[in-house]
Amino acid sequence: GVATQLVEDTPTSSPMYTQPPMSRQPRRSVLARTLTLKREVDSLLTEGTQFWRWEQGENHAPQKLMMFVDKDAFFLYAKSDDKSKPNLLWDLFLISDVRSGLPSTDMKLHENLRVMKSRDIKDYFLTVVYRRDGIVHVDYIGLMCEAPDVAARWKKAVNSLLLHNPQRNAGIDTFLSKRHTQILLSCNGYGQISVQSIHDAFLQHYHPESELSKVLSFYSILKTMDDGVPYVQVADFTVEMYTLILNQLTNIRNNVDSVLLNIGEKTVKKQQMTLHEFQAFISNDQRNPFLKDAVIRPISKEQAQAVIERHEKKPIEGVVTAKAIFNYLLSEECNVMNTELLEQTMDMTHPLSHYFINSSHNTYLLGYQYNSWSSVEMYRQCLLLGCRCIELDCWPEGEDIIITHGNALCSKIRFEDVVEAINEYAFVTSNYPVILSIENHCKTTFLLQKMARIFIETFGNKLLTAPLENMPLEAGQPLPSPEMLEKKILLKCKVKRQRCTGDNPIDSSRFSPDYESGIQDTSVNEDQDVTKYQGGEETVMELLATNTSTETDVKTTLDDELAQVSLQPSSTKEGGTSTSLIDLVNYCTGISFEGFESAERLNCSFYMSSFPDDKALSLLRASPVQLVKYNIRQLSRIYPQPARINSSNYIPQIFWNAGCQLAALNFQHSDVSACLNHTKFEYNGSTGYLLKPAIMLSDKDGGIFDPSSQAVLKNIAPINLKIKVISGLFLSLKQVSCYASVSLFGLPADTVVNKYFSERKEAPNPRWEHEPFIFKQIILPEMATVHFAVYDEEKELLGQRFIPLCAIMAGYRYVPLRNHHNEPLPLAALFVHIAVEDWIHSDLKDVADLLADPFAHGSCDMSDIEHTEEASFSPSSHQIFPDTLPIIEHVKNREKPLAVLCDDDLVMHDQSLQRVLKRASTERRKLTDRHHKALKSLNTKSKLECDIELESLHSAELCTFDKHVMQEELEKHLAALKEVHRKQKKQIIRQHKLYIFSLYASRMKNKLIPF
Repeated sequence: GVATQLVEDTPTSSPMYTQPPMSRQPRRSVLARTLTLKREVDSLLTEGTQFWRWEQGENHAPQKLMMFVDKDAFFLYAKSDDKSKPNLLWDLFLISDVRSGLPSTDMKLHENLRVMKSRDIKDYFLTVVYRRDGIVHVDYIGLMCEAPDVAARWKKAVNSLLLHNPQRNAGIDTFLSKRHTQILLSCNGYGQISVQSIHDAFLQHYHPESELSKVLSFYSILKTMDDGVPYVQVADFTVEMYTLILNQLTNIRNNVDSVLLNIGEKTVKKQQMTLHEFQAFISNDQRNPFLKDAVIRPISKEQAQAVIERHEKKPIEGVVTAKAIFNYLLSEECNVMNTELLEQTMDMTHPLSHYFINSSHNTYLLGYQYNSWSSVEMYRQCLLLGCRCIELDCWPEGEDIIITHGNALCSKIRFEDVVEAINEYAFVTSNYPVILSIENHCKTTFLLQKMARIFIETFGNKLLTAPLENMPLEAGQPLPSPEMLEKKILLKCKVKRQRCTGDNPIDSSRFSPDYESGIQDTSVNEDQDVTKYQGGEETVMELLATNTSTETDVKTTLDDELAQVSLQPSSTKEGGTSTSLIDLVNYCTGISFEGFESAERLNCSFYMSSFPDDKALSLLRASPVQLVKYNIRQLSRIYPQPARINSSNYIPQIFWNAGCQLAALNFQHSDVSACLNHTKFEYNGSTGYLLKPAIMLSDKDGGIFDPSSQAVLKNIAPINLKIKVISGLFLSLKQVSCYASVSLFGLPADTVVNKYFSERKEAPNPRWEHEPFIFKQIILPEMATVHFAVYDEEKELLGQRFIPLCAIMAGYRYVPLRNHHNEPLPLAALFVHIAVEDWIHSDLKDVADLLADPFAHGSCDMSDIEHTEEASFSPSSHQIFPDTLPIIEHVKNREKPLAVLCDDDLVMHDQSLQRVLKRASTERRKLTDRHHKALKSLNTKSKLECDIELESLHSAELCTFDKHVMQEELEKHLAALKEVHRKQKKQIIRQHKLYIFSLYASRMKNKLIPF
């Protein structure tokens, strides 16, 4: 890559990007396991395939092209027969899929193509779907191949590159190399790259006197076409030239100085590190912060040397140059996130209610709630993004069923078309179950039976028509797991439950179809201030960051209101039942929420309820613990309340904190909430299912988790997070001032938004000087997500990135940014320093520091230590260790248990202190060896010094003083040497006592037994 090429002394023959060879590290290592980016590209794609191509809406005749994919799978590009025209490029990031069939409804075009082929051409057609602006605005590129078997192979080869593309989460080196490839591929048939294309690639406006033009002219590679257009030949635009221009425009090499300055001022002047310093740099600064020292050891000297050799062609023994450090920082080894978590690593055998599930609201809409178009394409796009719960609003139109937003100005789409699209794309991205949330407004038995028939005929065996044999619909029975429901489609439909008391069995015949609007209609208060919800994220995040406790009467009022909704059927509902439709609804039986006591009494996991976000927020405020417990047993779905007419979203983190599984969002609206949701579900293999933290899954060991708690959670070590934004790279095309912001989304106690901002600096490549942003005492790191963002002076988003805290890597890292659709930006990145530290309670901070580094406390008062010749452990007064009174008292009375002497929450269950004690073990072993050597050499050293001093005095003073005077002077010198000897031995004794104390404390901490 670019980073590798920087170490080359001479130009390479191939200008194309080559991934540096990297040895595969063990799964658990201080060195991050690099993301596997190299994928096999079918020779059919690299060698080119001939197609006839046209785009939707074009009136001209199809164009004959050769279609290629570059060997690194960055771009799909097309070459025209006219060599004067530049190649056409499509970023593979933005291609959602390639489909078979006719993409256009233009029948005249179809007829012309039939004439060309003189036979049925359906199998010859392919459609490339390109996301021009998010998932709402897509372009359809029609291709017609010469042979159907070639078309089928080409489609399969391209789709294999699009599915779970690892380059989305690649490091900065991959994105720099990708931009170089884009410049090379933008040439025409003669291998000429216009200077305008190069300027565009570097986000610069073209001007003959621009800095980029001057660099090209200086190196004599700038040429001119016959029509006066300046260009550069492909052979001249090598990786070395690209890197030189990159450094000239951005001063990207200056970031190395920030790293060297952290080591010391001398390293900055020398522009290099020693091998020992580099080894310590990787082991300490660049280390995965969530690895335990007791399990994973720091890297060895040999491993550090291997890292250097990967990033410098001719390494100097014992020296790490600035070039090697720079290449290392750009490489995939320095990725800002732990890419192992992108793979499917979670246990998928828990009940469905134990997972967060990627969910969509009003999936069919392209825009606002009341006046936008409906589209079948949105179902395909959402499923391709990994969405596992999609919504169908079913309305009658004569004897047909349509999907639209009722009582609004939205367009209509056919129910059958939606079901066919779902059937085709349900399990492309993930094999785990898809839930269809049906909002049913069809009244007649005929339409209900027709709906059921379409589901059965279209989905076939994919549709779960009855409960699994070993998982019946019974009270007390948990939900099946995602693994048990692989490649199954579940229907969620609202039914009206007849009241049942006690432990009466549940009879499915007592259900009748209903629709979700029952709770929606009664949840909207017409007098409510709708503008409150137009503010989007900020208003809701203020609620998230505050205490969610409210008075008890709020809960009573809410439960009464919701119970009233469930008992009063909608006035628009009129008779009509369909046994066949009821038979299709099983594990996702929607009912009106009647309160937590009713749900606890019924104990039916297959019941689920939907809540608008405002009512859900009130419920969360009133009864946070009960909501968490409810979500352990059964599913809950949260959807944007009707007042959000602009399709804005609530922050899903609010309800994830309470264990709500289905936080349904408006996918058509790209905002912070949608990006947070998309990022979260990229992990675990984009399956659309994420296992909740263990603390949310059980009511054992101390009760139910309280999401509103501000206290440290039991058996979970809090952490402190420090982030310093150092510089930015290619942040904007415009010359504007910009600033960086860092936020944290998590529990209310952990959430920090709209607090940390850097000063404004000029884009596109700013450098900032500020103190680190500090996030203290993050009590549940597993639920926290870090948000990096850059804004211009008008608060317009220039780039952002969400990274879960449990996946973030510490040290100096480049953070590649994404746009407001959560799609990777070509070059934009932030250079940051990240530090993750264990949080230690203030009452134990001094003890932890003492145990971690005994030598740092050498100034302790030693006046009360007995002057013994033996280094034995005999604790005397408490002035020696004033902060360790409980442990020293336990030394005097070993029969008392540790729990009596130490605070249960502060010591016995403080995992942070245990980590510190483990890290002190190595230091203690070294200290023991040092004691033995020092004690052994003191007598020899003291005697030798006395002899030397005596000889010196004898020779120097013999001629001046008489024998008596010389003897007095000698005795003074001997007394001084003895005092030095006594002080040295005293220091050794003190250090040995600290060692014995720390060893004893560690044993008590780990085993809780007397020493």
